[in-house]
Parts: sequence; structure tokens; C-alpha cells
Amino acid sequence: MTIGTDHRYELVSTRPRLEQIVRRCRELGQTALDFETTSLSPVDGEVRLVSLCNEEIHAVVDFWAIKSRFAGCAGLFDFGSWVVFNAGFERRWFQAAGVKRLDILDVGHLRRSVVGGGVFRLLDMARWDLNLTMDKEQQLSDWSSPDLTQEQLDYAYLDADVTWRLWRKWSKALTTDLGWQGFRVFNDMVPAVLEMEDTGIFLDRKAHAVLLASWEAERVVRVTRIRDLVGESDVRNINSGRQWSEYFSRIIPDHFLAGWPRTEKSGDLSVTGTALRGLAGRVPGTPLETLFDALAEYKTVTKYISSFGQPLLDKASRDGRLRARYNIGAAITGRFSSSGPNLQQVPRDKDILGVFTSVRKSFVAPLGRLLVSLDYSGIELRVLALLSGDKQLLEDMVEGDVHSEVAAVMSGSPIDRTTPEGRSLRQSAKAVSFGIVYGAAASGLSATMRTDEERAQGYIDFWSARYPDAFRYRYTMLDEAVRTGKIRCVDGGFIEVGYRPALPKLANYPVQRAAFSVMSGALVAHKVSLDTERAAGRQRMTRMISTIHDAIIDEASTQDAASCLELMRGAMVAGYLKYFPGAPTERLVEGGIGKSWGELA
Repeated sequence: MTIGTDHRYELVSTRPRLEQIVRRCRELGQTALDFETTSLSPVDGEVRLVSLCNEEIHAVVDFWAIKSRFAGCAGLFDFGSWVVFNAGFERRWFQAAGVKRLDILDVGHLRRSVVGGGVFRLLDMARWDLNLTMDKEQQLSDWSSPDLTQEQLDYAYLDADVTWRLWRKWSKALTTDLGWQGFRVFNDMVPAVLEMEDTGIFLDRKAHAVLLASWEAERVVRVTRIRDLVGESDVRNINSGRQWSEYFSRIIPDHFLAGWPRTEKSGDLSVTGTALRGLAGRVPGTPLETLFDALAEYKTVTKYISSFGQPLLDKASRDGRLRARYNIGAAITGRFSSSGPNLQQVPRDKDILGVFTSVRKSFVAPLGRLLVSLDYSGIELRVLALLSGDKQLLEDMVEGDVHSEVAAVMSGSPIDRTTPEGRSLRQSAKAVSFGIVYGAAASGLSATMRTDEERAQGYIDFWSARYPDAFRYRYTMLDEAVRTGKIRCVDGGFIEVGYRPALPKLANYPVQRAAFSVMSGALVAHKVSLDTERAAGRQRMTRMISTIHDAIIDEASTQDAASCLELMRGAMVAGYLKYFPGAPTERLVEGGIGKSWGELA
């Protein structure tokens, strides 16, 4: 069904009438609201129209017909409850106008709390949930025109109208306070996210340019190694997956090709770094192992260059800051994604290609400031222990070291975490633990760890014997999914998985969602604590600047950094206890204070 233009609404052009309508909206409770603006940012634009819709009110307000315009009317909306799609957009305009004591409810987040996260537009929701087709042709029209067309006014109103219909539909799915708590997990993070997006994180351009040059040199070395084994007559474009697939299909025996992963769309042989490293483990000591490793290393360094090299330099603003967008609930589990640039994917400090690499040292604090950060330590395994009731896993997370325990089994003796060898073994043990938790079989684990299947099965047997409740947790989730088609999350929301879900997802989804919920609680609590401190004249220079996976990063003045760290610690403990009351908090967070992200201690 296509939405028509026969919806009747009032065009409001006087302040007295606007006051009456807004007052009535507050009396009725929730009201859908949508802005049309002359720019995407309050820095260089104005709010031209606001559309309002609930069961009684159907109105479009033209602020340019009102002498004081939006800036002089924005305070009328304070203390209201406004339903929107994409809360960050409307909240930014209200904040710029000094309006902060209003409740902005995002209908997209309401949907995410019921079915799981995802990235979608209002027109997608209209089509999926209401069987309506929206015409967005007017979206980019000239909203600064002195005289708006009827088509523009109709378009503006329909956005609010559809938002209200969607709110009514999804509100019916939340029948308990716990269900609404699941909605708040997504919705209430928006103010913290806006602060991080607007502040940004400072990039040391000179240091990063030096790092980029070192990667370029490493890439040249890998190209040379590859070309020593495969000439241009066989593979002309070293970056072409199709050409590599054709080449390997010609030279590799059929029995080996049968176990080679393939791309989903084209069916070509997969030549991702992960696939190549796994294949190298099947041909140890051969020229193929050398080629697979060299090509995987080339892909690794090329990924660093293309994702974390020149693009970061190019995207830094004139003030030297990178301002990313943090997309709440982008993954089905609710986890963030980040874009423009993707700071969520900035890798931890580690050896790549045999050289210690720290991308994070390029992110620094400006003169007179320090970076402050804490990271939840092993939050995924910790919440898995709590969700599954596995006392041994929880004890090892709190009192011991799960990854060192597994590493000791792998090496045949206890490891020393202070040595490079011990750290490397512990990192490998992480991959084993998460592989087992999320459903890896001996065949897959053996290829990843470059060992035989019998040894890989031994790792699985050790893990399942030591942590039986955690190991069985996916089957508990399977029973629930088969009965209901969805998984109830610790925050009260749901993730739809269907009635025949893949088994690994049934451990992964609720664990990832629980970790996300904990981080949500921490971000909300930390934003509130900082706002309180700033209102009292303290932490005046402190700003939230990023969240990366299970970490929060602030920028604070040198004198406020230590107290900021304690505020952050309190917020992160509170976020954890909100969903796991009474759980042990020893060794819950780690991190500290430093001049760069890579030096936080």
C-alpha cells in the first residue's frame, strides 16, 4: 500500500496556537515528532518545520511564519515525551536550543528491543511493519524556500504520522516493565553517544604518517615474497580474489579443494586472511604454506593501510579530531558499529607480521589533557558464567585466569604471562575458548590452531569438563528458541532467531547482548555523573570521546584525570550490577590514564 496525501493535518503559523498544541501533547503523553531542517547540523542550519502526531493532534508547524522561529519556541517542548525516528538528530537540535529536560523516544530502538538490533530506515520499517510504501522524493528538497509546496508539507507530516503508527504497533509488544527496560537499554544511551560524536578523539597526524609508511614498506616485502612464488602470468592482479581462485583451482588437487571455504555469492574459493591461515595449517612445511601465509600477511597489512592508514588522516577535521558516528544497536545482538571512520575496528596493540604495532598510540590527548579509559575485563566470559550459572568459570574469571588455564593445557605446562611466549600462548588460548563457546568443532579448531584434530578435540574436552554449565548453555538456549523462535535477553528485550537457529548463535547472541546491556548501563551512568559534576563546576573540561567494544574513553584535564577515572569506575561497576545484582566485581575493569590510547595504564 502506498501512502497517499489525503491525511488531514493543521498547518500552524502562530505562536499562541503552537502553545495550545504543545500543551495538549504534553497532557496526552507521547506524541510523534519530526523535524525538517535547512541543514543536517544546528551549526549552519535551522529547524523549518516540526510535525506532530498522536491520536488527537495532527499538525505541521512552520517556524518561519512565527517571529521567534524555532530558537524562540523550543522551550515549549521541554518536559514533553516525543516519539521520533533517529533520536540523535532531533536531540541535537533541541540541545542546540538549550532544551534538555524532555524525553525523546526512538521508535527504531523500540523495534530493536523486541526483535534484535539492525540498521534500517523509517521507510524500511513502514514497509516491513505496516505494509506501506513511503515516497522520500521530498527529503532533499529546499526547506529554506520562502514558500513550501504542498508536496513538501505532506511529506513532512507523513513522517510523523508513520512514526506514530509504528510506535503504537511496537508498544503493544512490550507488556511488562521488564520489556520497557529492554527498550531503555538502547534509547537512553543517545545523550552519551552524542557527546562522544560531537567531541571526537584527537589524532597525532605526524606519528600516524610514520606508522603508515612502515606498513607500506611491509606490504612491499610481502608482494616480493608472493611474486617469488607466483608470477604475474599466473595472477596479474594480486588483489583479485577471482584471479587467485582460478589459479588455486588449477594447481590444487580436488581432494584439498573440497575442504576449501567458498564465497557465498560467487562460489569462488575464499582467499580471506582467515581462510588462508586455516588452509596453511593443513599443509605444514610446504611451499603452499609459505604462499598462504605470505598472501594472508599481505591482506593483513593491506587491511591496516586501507582501514587505519590514509583514511584516518583524511577524515581528521581541521582541529585534528576524528568524529565517528556510533550506531546504536547496529548488530542483531545490539552491539555498536562505528562509521566515518570505523573506530570500533581499531585493533589492539599487537604483533602483526612479526612487528609490534600500535595504531592506538596515534590517538592522543591535546596539550594539558590526558586520556582516561577503563575496559571491562573478559566481560563476555564473565557474563556467560553468570547467565549459565557456571561457578567454576566465574571463579576462574574473578580469582584466576581462564585463558592461562587453557594455555597451560595447550603448552603442557603453566605459562608465564610476563614473557612474549606466554602472552602469545595466552592470546591463542583466547581463540580456543571463544571458538569452543561459540560452537567450533574439532575440525575447524584444528585448522585455526594449526594442530591435528585429536589435539583440538582434547582442548574441547578439557573446556567442557572444566566448564560444563557454560558449555551446555547453547543447548539451553536451543530449547527456548525451538519453543518460541526467540531468545529473552538479560535486559528484558528479545532477539528473534527463528525456530531452526544455528547452534553457535544461541550462545553468542545472549552473551553479546548481555555485554552490550552492561556497557549501556555504564555509558548512561557515566554521562549522568559527568553532567552532575560539570553542573557543580567540577570536571569542566572532561568529555566522553569514544566507546570501543567494552571500553569507555574520556578526555580530561591533567588535574581532573584521577577523579574522572574513579567516576568512570563507579559507573562501570553500576552498569554491571544493574543486570547482575550481587555478582562479584573484583577485577571487573582495567585501564588507566595516559597521553595516548595505546599508553593507558
